[in-house]
Amino acid sequence: MEKIHQGWRILIGLIGLLGILIISQWAVPAHAATNYDGANFTTAAKVTNGPDFKHADTIDIQYHLDFGTTPLHNGDTITLDFPENLRGKTPGDTFDVTDESGEVIGKAVVSDTGVVITMNDAFEGKTNAKLTLNLATKYRYDDTGEKDVVFPLENNGSSTSTINMVANEANLSKSGTIQDDGTIKWTILVNRKNLHLKNVEISDTIGDHQEMIHGVTVSKAYWTSATGYKREKPAMTADDYQVTYHDQGFDLAFNDDLDQMVAIDYYTKITDSSLIDSGYKFRNNAEMTWGGGTSGTKHSEQANGKVSSSKGNSGSGSGDVNETTEEPEDKDTGTIDTDNGTETDAEEAAREETEDKEEATKEAEAAAAKKQAAKAKQTAAKVNQTTAKPKAAVKATATQSAGRTVNHNRKLPQTDEAPVAWATLSGLGLLLAVGSVRVLRRH
Repeated sequence: MEKIHQGWRILIGLIGLLGILIISQWAVPAHAATNYDGANFTTAAKVTNGPDFKHADTIDIQYHLDFGTTPLHNGDTITLDFPENLRGKTPGDTFDVTDESGEVIGKAVVSDTGVVITMNDAFEGKTNAKLTLNLATKYRYDDTGEKDVVFPLENNGSSTSTINMVANEANLSKSGTIQDDGTIKWTILVNRKNLHLKNVEISDTIGDHQEMIHGVTVSKAYWTSATGYKREKPAMTADDYQVTYHDQGFDLAFNDDLDQMVAIDYYTKITDSSLIDSGYKFRNNAEMTWGGGTSGTKHSEQANGKVSSSKGNSGSGSGDVNETTEEPEDKDTGTIDTDNGTETDAEEAAREETEDKEEATKEAEAAAAKKQAAKAKQTAAKVNQTTAKPKAAVKATATQSAGRTVNHNRKLPQTDEAPVAWATLSGLGLLLAVGSVRVLRRH
């Protein structure tokens, strides 16, 4: 009986040892995602349009990043902060970062203060990763005049672009937003400068691939900032204006004088849905006329509006494939005298010239073959990536704050070595179990 108890104690000890090995395997950390500060790899950055901007205008900026020998892995994030006086035009917008062939190599998310790019596994095994980002921003403040836009660069450097912020003197403006239901919401701001205007009339003409939807909402409005405004509620009624619809838009006339800004909202239907996500620019034109009383003089002003599915953000990248191109060592590096010294100088020179040409031809053929092999290897790799079963991945997340990005890394899935480790543990467990049975039998 004592021997049986001793055998059970041995078996329990072996099982405990197996449990410790399994727990220790779980405790081994996988490759953690890295959050890179994009400024440390930015080689150039600038404003690409302007230099004169109204506060509602889009300021386009461009970054060039070079990672050199720093590898980029699946789940790694790259954070780029906008210059202090710029803000993201479309916070929350996401876009793909692609390579030369159009393959997606990462996803980018725009915030008010910058952009965060999360890389996938397309750059695994590559070096000299380079990224180019084109981003749409707006000026953050309400002041005017020349302003310096400062971009931080690698090695504590910087690049400065100068822009000129000017006040918007227009008294009429037009803007649009594409809706999820395939319509466009257009807004006309009338009497933007809050002047006293008589006999105000609006004539609106919609552009191609749109159909007018009858019904307008007319509201008095007031400014809250250089670019922000609010509509008063309730909206104006049909007693305040007269509207006539036609195929290409509408005509609207106010019954009374205006001494305050007015917002006119209405919708058009997109007639070709294939254009919605194509980046096509839908256009619209509005004209305001006023005056023409006792003086007989009629004033007019026009505003052109356009809207596109493109948010103005894009990214592209490239990298070098790591592969061995070193030639095998040439054991015979000396000059061979093929005739044991019986050639004349002229004959030797002619022979060496012929040999040099033949060697050059061979080297050219070898280089061409090597290039073809490398191309085939890359093509095969792309095919394998396309046909391979996709792997589940837990993305690292980055939370934006004012002017700063806080990174919260998460463990990535185990690498391909994980199944090998589990197989090893399974085999060890089986051996321990068999050994335990033998011990019990002996007792």
